[in-house]
Amino acid sequence: MATAISPTTGGELGKIRSFLLDHEKLLITVIIAITLWWGYGKYAQIRLDHDNAALKQATLVSQQQATQNAALLAQAQQQALVVAADKAALQALTDKVTAQNAQLAQANATLASALAKQQHTDASLPVPALVDRWAQLAPGTNFTGAVTSGNNVQVTPSNALATVQQLEKVPVLTTELANETTAKTNDDQIITSQSKNIFDLGGQVTTLNASLAGATKLDTDHQAQCVDEIKVVKAQAAKSKRRWFVIGYVAGFLSREFITK
Repeated sequence: MATAISPTTGGELGKIRSFLLDHEKLLITVIIAITLWWGYGKYAQIRLDHDNAALKQATLVSQQQATQNAALLAQAQQQALVVAADKAALQALTDKVTAQNAQLAQANATLASALAKQQHTDASLPVPALVDRWAQLAPGTNFTGAVTSGNNVQVTPSNALATVQQLEKVPVLTTELANETTAKTNDDQIITSQSKNIFDLGGQVTTLNASLAGATKLDTDHQAQCVDEIKVVKAQAAKSKRRWFVIGYVAGFLSREFITK
């Protein structure tokens, strides 16, 4: 048995159908606008979440790098302290050795002057005094009764042997002195080279400190930049949401007005 539709109900359905047909384009536009607003909102949220994740990762990496730079900077500063201590110790040693060398040089000059003076004195000594001086310089000699009436000196084989043995020391001592002088010159060159290396190392450590300080500041600037960027992204997303909300609100208002009419 078919159900009868009252005129009132049929009229209302007809009005709704007529309204839908008359405002088909408007309704489609409203639906598309709502769909676009919702889709864009979802896209903006996904994009914002992605940007936030990438920014957090970049910030973490930057913080780790800053930590490493800080550790390297502390190590370089510690090395700078060690280098400064080494430089101070080397300078103190250099001053001490320089003072001792100056004293030794003065002592050698005094000995050379005394030698020249003694040689001049020996040249004017009478033969008995000269023989006594000879005995002092050549231990083991005995010149008792060696001076003759004519101021001649009789040299026994034992005295000659003792004298020659004593004189044998002269070339050996001269060579040893020359060798010691050469060794000292070589040591001075090594000390000079080490001093230069320490000063160069100090300069390198200073440069490294400056480089690490600059790298640390750069990391800090990057972190600040990342914070600013995320603020901008959030502000843009909020602005976009507000814009589309206004568009949706206006579209809804217009749709309601058309429907009412």
